[in-house]
Amino acid sequence: MSFMGDVKSKFFLTTTAAGTAVVAALARPTSTFTLTGTSFGTNIGKQITATTAGSSDGGKTVALVGVGVDGAALEETITLPGSATTTAGTTNYFASVTSATVSAQPAANVSLGILTTSAGQVFGGPTRVRQANVYSGGAIGSVNFRTTSVSGTALLVVRTNATEGNNTTVNIPQDGVYFPVGGAFVTFDETDCNAVTVYFDG
Repeated sequence: MSFMGDVKSKFFLTTTAAGTAVVAALARPTSTFTLTGTSFGTNIGKQITATTAGSSDGGKTVALVGVGVDGAALEETITLPGSATTTAGTTNYFASVTSATVSAQPAANVSLGILTTSAGQVFGGPTRVRQANVYSGGAIGSVNFRTTSVSGTALLVVRTNATEGNNTTVNIPQDGVYFPVGGAFVTFDETDCNAVTVYFDG
């Protein structure tokens, strides 16, 4: 007999487009940045970037404090580049940012932004994904359902359509796709996908 669980749904929506000054506008704070954007959608986390306007701030850092996609407190530090460019982005995905503090006042303006990549936690424990509705962002790409963490192995991959807003529905037969102890996470790029609904056992 097939496994019978309590099926729940979770909706993921990116509402803030990527940009170099989404979190904080260009400034030279002596301590903390004035935040202009602190969250980025529904159940969505983003990687944070720092963009420098000068070339004399290499080695200075920005300490970020916020909340991760699992709802737990999250901290990560960005090291500013030594040229007028943008950092690659944090390793972690921030669902929200509560503060950003510089180690020393920058010599030139610095802004904080977000990348196009998005991530969210479907469920924090063992679960089975039963169905996924994926809405295209206007390009062909992939939505990855990963085990254990946002960088874990993709146990389910759904391709998006080139038509923006197009809905791809995947109904998984039998007992669904099983995600073990670490739980299930979803990752996608906002150019490929802007929303996902997941049906899972929880």
